[in-house]
Amino acid sequence: MLETMLKILKNIRNSFFILIILAVNVEAKNSKDVSNIQVQKKSISHKQKYSWQLVKSKDGHPVRSGNKSWRFEVREGDCGGDKNHSDCKTDRQRTEAQTKEYQKRNKDYWYSLSMYLPEGYISAAPVRSTFVQIYEKGWKPILMITDRTSEWLEVGRMWSGEYVEMKQGIKIEDMKGKWTDILINVRYSRKEDGFMKVWINNKLILESLNIKNFTPYTNKGAKLEWGIYQTGVSYWKRKHGDKPYPNMVVYFDEINLGSTKEKVTKKLGN
Repeated sequence: MLETMLKILKNIRNSFFILIILAVNVEAKNSKDVSNIQVQKKSISHKQKYSWQLVKSKDGHPVRSGNKSWRFEVREGDCGGDKNHSDCKTDRQRTEAQTKEYQKRNKDYWYSLSMYLPEGYISAAPVRSTFVQIYEKGWKPILMITDRTSEWLEVGRMWSGEYVEMKQGIKIEDMKGKWTDILINVRYSRKEDGFMKVWINNKLILESLNIKNFTPYTNKGAKLEWGIYQTGVSYWKRKHGDKPYPNMVVYFDEINLGSTKEKVTKKLGN
């Protein structure tokens, strides 16, 4: 009898701890203090516990608005994968979050994101580090915001995964220790009535009008993704030899989706 009671109590305790862990994970993925949308971790992100964390200003972390932000980190060897893809086999590593729902064709969308590079940020160039991308689900990116050169944050519009337009956004050095606000306005279309506009700190960087920006290869829609996505990881060693690969940390806050600019920037005062 006593043994049975002890087993029951043990099961109750274990269930309680599982519920706590699940609650923490839900909070990390969906915090109204950080974003107005439901988000999820990209399945091929690396699985280390520091990959993606909800952090607080009271613990010394930077926030753009409110009391919390998301912290992303990638270290050398942090490659992951799932049943469909392996970053480890394709010279890549990442930790990324994405919108849970797809954004559909023939609708206008506004996205806002604020990103923060710590004072000690070290670029991994010539490795390409992508911080923001819009991905045509089941196919390839149509927008990537990256550090490829260690000098500039670049905004690249893509078609079927290839760059068709590239703009210099802001110098990497000017981003360190500061919040950088990114605003995107897009209409996804397979006809020549689509558009894509990107602002950085209220400066228009990319304006592509009357364009096809959705390929015929998928009907699933697009997702906004953010975090750290590194491609060509082996290029670091080729250029820098035995120089230690830099740990990369980036913070994100105020990630919002809406039908108007006002809806996604109201907390920023822009």
